[in-house]
Amino acid sequence: MQRNVQTFIDDVTAEKVTQGSLTGAYDQLTTQAQPWLAKLVAAVKQDQLAQITLTTTHEPAISFRLETSVINLPLANLTEIGKVTVADDTMPINVYMIAESEALQSGLRIDELGSVDDVLADQANAEKLLTDWLSAQVDRLDQITAVED
Repeated sequence: MQRNVQTFIDDVTAEKVTQGSLTGAYDQLTTQAQPWLAKLVAAVKQDQLAQITLTTTHEPAISFRLETSVINLPLANLTEIGKVTVADDTMPINVYMIAESEALQSGLRIDELGSVDDVLADQANAEKLLTDWLSAQVDRLDQITAVED
């Protein structure tokens, strides 16, 4: 899956992004990796950009998103995406895993899951990588909050 950068920016600006969400218990978030990924896969199979949110109740608050993008910046940072890319370029669309919480050092953690093509080609591996990443984010937040207590 590829997009011309300007078309990508125009689509995000026009909110032509498939949105989805699901909720999971904080201590069982990794069990949500498969349905979370499935929502994203359903969108990208239709050649749609996607932003799928996984929410949970936790103090401090934390949220997780899977987003498709041309570079490793959240879709909310569209202006920055435009500044660091060339509008006429065609780029592969990648899937990014994003954790957001005031407890995290920069408030944000973003990692690449893989290109959309790679995720579609090997969904079992993508699910394993997503599960491992989600577990690591929960562990990191638990360590941060343990130090603060």
